[in-house]
Amino acid sequence: MKSKLISLICILPFLAPAQQTRKLKLEEAVKLGQEQSRTLKISQSKMAVMNSKYAELKDMALPGINLSAGYYRFSDIPPFQIQLTPNTPPVTLFPVILNNYSSRASINESVFNGFRLKNGLLSEQYLIDASKLDYEKDKSDIIFNIVSAYYNLYKVQISKKIIEQSLAQADERIKEVRNMENQGLAIHNDVLRVELQRSNIELSEIDVNNNLEVANYNFGVLCGLTEGTLVEIDSLNLFKAKDFKAFPDYLKTSLEKRSDFRAADLRRKASEVNLKVTKGALFPTLNVGANYYYSNPNPRYIPPSDVFHDTWDVGLNLNWNLTALYSNRHQTDEARTMILQSTAISEQISDGIRMEVNQDFVNYGQALKKIDVAQRSVKQASENYRTMLSKYNNSTALLSDLLDADVLLLQARLNLAWSKADAEISYNHLLKSTGTN
Repeated sequence: MKSKLISLICILPFLAPAQQTRKLKLEEAVKLGQEQSRTLKISQSKMAVMNSKYAELKDMALPGINLSAGYYRFSDIPPFQIQLTPNTPPVTLFPVILNNYSSRASINESVFNGFRLKNGLLSEQYLIDASKLDYEKDKSDIIFNIVSAYYNLYKVQISKKIIEQSLAQADERIKEVRNMENQGLAIHNDVLRVELQRSNIELSEIDVNNNLEVANYNFGVLCGLTEGTLVEIDSLNLFKAKDFKAFPDYLKTSLEKRSDFRAADLRRKASEVNLKVTKGALFPTLNVGANYYYSNPNPRYIPPSDVFHDTWDVGLNLNWNLTALYSNRHQTDEARTMILQSTAISEQISDGIRMEVNQDFVNYGQALKKIDVAQRSVKQASENYRTMLSKYNNSTALLSDLLDADVLLLQARLNLAWSKADAEISYNHLLKSTGTN
């Protein structure tokens, strides 16, 4: 039993799922995220449904062809006879045929239907184009979500590196202070101070590790990576120079490129065409058709005989539903209301785009300013730390002053890393709001 337990303990480490590290560029992550996205798959299915509806409506323009056949057994009745003179036997004019066979082939084509089919196809085409733009909007949202998650994961990873460097520096300082305590150059309280600072940094590391685990897992799900994959951010060319344009340029681009605004405009056009479809019910309809009959007996042959005969006919059918002249007004009013509604929706989206672009423009401008301030802060904190370290080594500054300078430098470095990543997220949100990401 003991040997089995030892064997099991030896095997368990090999049964645990191994974590693999995968280095991903931003472009690769965006591609994986789009392939994995359920939202895009739903949008694609919606486009497929719209295309099917268009094809179904288009098929209505094809001529209708029908085939029919039947058989009937009639009850026996006396034949229709007439007697010309009293002395002559009656003459049967219409014999009784008990078995009746019929077959028919017909073809019908709509020549004019009040332009309802034409306008219906045009309306459906507008809606198909709108569904394609909906797909583009969903795609834009997915791209931004992946980019945002990528930079947020970078923020956590770079924070972990900076904190690990601070921990290593804190360990070195603890050794130095302990050596100085042994030499009588420092008191035990100084050792406690540096150890307390290390503990505080270690607490920050725990929080960062927790955030890293969550961010890495969520990013893996977003990109469809294998469970337990550790994502390594490829920081090469992660922060490129940007062309920050004027606000009117971004606003103009957004109204030209935004998929949701263009889709709303197409739906407005579709509602206008639907009004024409509704009004088309006021027009008469004209159909042309032909029939071929092969029957026994054929009713067109007089007198009827128990023989198969074929006949045919061709004709036009004009139908005008005069009731629609007064009953169609409610549908027309409804179609006009839909035009007003779609127009209001389009204007509402336009207003939202203007506010969104303005907000993103301001946010990115502030993000660039924060980078400048953070860079100055790092320089100032580095110089402050260098000065305090020199004074401390020359016994002209307290240990607490050096530790405070160390904390300020750590925070400055973190702020700079975060501000750079936040600026990239803000810029990509600006691209998303202008429809160019």
